[in-house]
Amino acid sequence: MFSSVYLALFIIMVIIGSIIFFIAHYKKNSHTELYKEGVRNENDGRYTSALQNYEDALIEIRKLKLDNKFSEKIAQRIKVLQTTIDYEKNFHQ
Repeated sequence: MFSSVYLALFIIMVIIGSIIFFIAHYKKNSHTELYKEGVRNENDGRYTSALQNYEDALIEIRKLKLDNKFSEKIAQRIKVLQTTIDYEKNFHQ
């Protein structure tokens, strides 16, 4: 009797823990969070980090088959950042 109650409680706790983990994991890796982090990195002058964030956000959008306008906006930011990074590399040579 007691073992079935403990088993049920254990299963419920595992399910609740899994739900919390997946919600936190999705929020952490969602395309909007990656985009926001990319904007922060870009504003701080960390262009390579921003470029990586934007590319990851674009991959997430394409995986989820979401809005084309947002993916186009991110693609334009990627192009600008690549140009900026190339310019800085050439300028420092």
